[in-house]
Amino acid sequence: MISRREVLKFFLASSLFSRAKNMEDIVIKGCVIKKDRLYRVNEERMLFQWVKEEKKDIYSIGFMSILASLAYPLYSIKIKPVGTLLEYDDNLAIVEAGKRVSTFPTPIGGKIVEVNHALEKDPSPIVSHPYETWIVRIKSSDEESIKRLKRADDILEIIRTIISREGIECLPKR
Repeated sequence: MISRREVLKFFLASSLFSRAKNMEDIVIKGCVIKKDRLYRVNEERMLFQWVKEEKKDIYSIGFMSILASLAYPLYSIKIKPVGTLLEYDDNLAIVEAGKRVSTFPTPIGGKIVEVNHALEKDPSPIVSHPYETWIVRIKSSDEESIKRLKRADDILEIIRTIISREGIECLPKR
């Protein structure tokens, strides 16, 4: 008969458990970096985007928690319609936040296949739940722009530096 301790040792040592542990989110002063997606970070433009592959060649795009924090309060977002063809860095949406209106460029080229229209009525989920709130889904086979994206571990130090330098805290906004 196998003891519970032996079963536990097996699971702790198994690669399945190790992979799950490696997928834990990274949190810096309340700012989350999810390990299950890729990122576009441009410090000069203060641009922090996530990209998640939903199925083959279909990607969801959204704000990282650091950008959601910087965009607070978020008043409106106008998103390009379904069917729009975009090249890397084309304007994906117009965002009105605080006293600024700015563009939200696409981190990958492709065709918009789905738009989260609920955000055009109420953009607050972008700030309150940035990783559960996708803006668009894009069908893309643009390997060059996808190769430019970084994994969570690759952006960790730059995000840590920006958060520290700018005094950013990504605490839940109400």
